Amino acid sequence: MANPRPGVGEVPAQLGQARGLWRLMRPRQWIKNLLVFAPLIFAGEFLSPGDWARVIYAFLAFCLLSSAVYIANDWRDREEDRQHPKKRTRPLASGQVSLQAAGSLLAVLLVVGFGLAFLSGAWVLLVAVLFLLVNVLYTYVLKSQLFLDAFGISAGFMLRALAGAVAIGVAFSPWLFALVLLLTLFLAFGKRRSELRASLAPEQHRQVLGRYTAALLDQLLGVLVSSMIAVYAIYSFDQPLHAHAFMLTIPFVIYGLFRYLYLLAVNDRENPDELLVTDWPTLVNLGLWGITVVVMLILNRQGVM
Repeated sequence: MANPRPGVGEVPAQLGQARGLWRLMRPRQWIKNLLVFAPLIFAGEFLSPGDWARVIYAFLAFCLLSSAVYIANDWRDREEDRQHPKKRTRPLASGQVSLQAAGSLLAVLLVVGFGLAFLSGAWVLLVAVLFLLVNVLYTYVLKSQLFLDAFGISAGFMLRALAGAVAIGVAFSPWLFALVLLLTLFLAFGKRRSELRASLAPEQHRQVLGRYTAALLDQLLGVLVSSMIAVYAIYSFDQPLHAHAFMLTIPFVIYGLFRYLYLLAVNDRENPDELLVTDWPTLVNLGLWGITVVVMLILNRQGVM
């Protein structure tokens, strides 16, 4: 018997592919692009509406471009992902999204992303192009190299912070540079530690993972935590606040680092980044740190501190 309503059966499939395309963009990872706002906050320019507009354009640009990178990586790794117990459910690996639809979305993200970067400024557009090139280099070269894989991830974060700085035309603080470098290496090695713990066959899960050991990663994390605390302390003393008041934010940083190390030790997730947006003590601590920083900078701008 003929279907009295032709095309109705296509609706669920189209809806499923739309949801798959949204998943393919990994919007939960967009939180990483908040780093674009760091120069705006720490330069004390957060009360300028014009600066906010340019930084928001840069933030949206990097959200779309990072999603384009995720799609390209999933496209390249789809056959390998099909052999992984968790990654096989990804939209491309599972067949939820067609290659044609993924390719079309990738093209749109690149065009709109670079367009938004241009609206933020020519220098932001240049940084966005470098961001894409670094990710290509990471995918095809650095991803399989010991230590360099972490530096490749870190470079992407550094470029996000640099984009925020050039968007408003402020100098990129050397202390902020060091902090971002150390923090992103810490997160990258933390992810490797979680992947190593969760994988029974590390070399099959990720080529470079078989070359890391738990003891090595634990040592690296310890060195990075100590370095971050020292550099942040020096950075806080370097702020132009009365009686070095910025040092009051140091306990929040120490707690946050210790909490993350604890979460790495007690959780079996391969992607510990998700812990940063689901662990309420971490979120509360981050909120208190942010409020303290903003209040101090406002008081300093008004000449109170």
